[in-house]
Amino acid sequence: MELGSQNIFATRLKLARKKAGMSLQELSNALENVVSKQALSKYEVGEMNPTSEVLLAISKTLNVKPDFFLKQNQLVLGEILFRKRAALSKKIEESIVEKARDYVERCLEIENILGIKNDFKNPLRNFKVKDKSDVEKAAEKLREVWELGNNPISNIVEMLELKGVKVFLIEEADEFDGFAAFTTDGIPVVVVNTKDRSIERIRFTIIHELAHLFLQFDDTIKQNGKLVEVLCHRFSSCFLIPTPMLLKMIGGPKRSYIAINELISIKESYGISLRALVYGLKEYEVITESYYQRWMIYMSKQFGSKNEPGHYQGKEKGKLFEQLVSRAVSEELISLSKAAALCNMSIGEIRKKLEGVE
Repeated sequence: MELGSQNIFATRLKLARKKAGMSLQELSNALENVVSKQALSKYEVGEMNPTSEVLLAISKTLNVKPDFFLKQNQLVLGEILFRKRAALSKKIEESIVEKARDYVERCLEIENILGIKNDFKNPLRNFKVKDKSDVEKAAEKLREVWELGNNPISNIVEMLELKGVKVFLIEEADEFDGFAAFTTDGIPVVVVNTKDRSIERIRFTIIHELAHLFLQFDDTIKQNGKLVEVLCHRFSSCFLIPTPMLLKMIGGPKRSYIAINELISIKESYGISLRALVYGLKEYEVITESYYQRWMIYMSKQFGSKNEPGHYQGKEKGKLFEQLVSRAVSEELISLSKAAALCNMSIGEIRKKLEGVE
């Protein structure tokens, strides 16, 4: 490795190590002392570079391709809005951020290869949220601008990808829910934990994180973190199932009794939990506060704090990245080796994934 690439390698090594959730000592141990902690420290501050053999060993241990260390343009994320519990360690938090950064970097790299420009503009940038009713209007406006109508959205991730939002789904520690951030180039990034989460909760969390990025809160609201969370929850519910549709399906505006099968039917159509639906009905004053509380007690006793009946059959999975890589290979813009590096796979794995008819 040439000396001119020293600072680049130093930065990328530190990112890769944090992505793997390793300390310098843990990396040295994993390398079976081929490289000492002291030498690794010198690599990270740019005082020396590894030999080619050591570089390959580090790449294998950190599960990245060697060219990861040569990328000059590091993606910069703005303020990261984390939703987590205090028990989440700093090391795991850094690992999550670096995994997300790596994914978005690879997305932007393949877009650049294909000449795709990502000139994202927040559809709600001029919409000021001053109270709860504004949140509902914001959800309606976003659906209108994106031409989604009032119908269910079968795949939230796929829809957001096509709108220019980068969504990264990850299986992580239970203490982490998600985070959202804009890159310095204005690209929205949403990261959500899927581990032991129902599909309905994943969908809800994705839109909740999106709300943190898109909603322009009044200064008085910004000062109240708990209220911000409540309003982002509200936005998620209103976006997943528009108010007019919910009221139409529930036969509002006032109900004194609701059968659970009514809610299950809505849940299985729109991919939103029963608890979120009942909370929404309370907010719209279709049901009273006391009836809402009875519902919550009933749900906890019958199904526990997390479970509930009914199941949305949809799947949340992004397809755009792999489609773009496949297109670049087909148009001979990149080699299979480059495709493998972008997808963090072996050449054999990428060849099998991209098989097609000649």
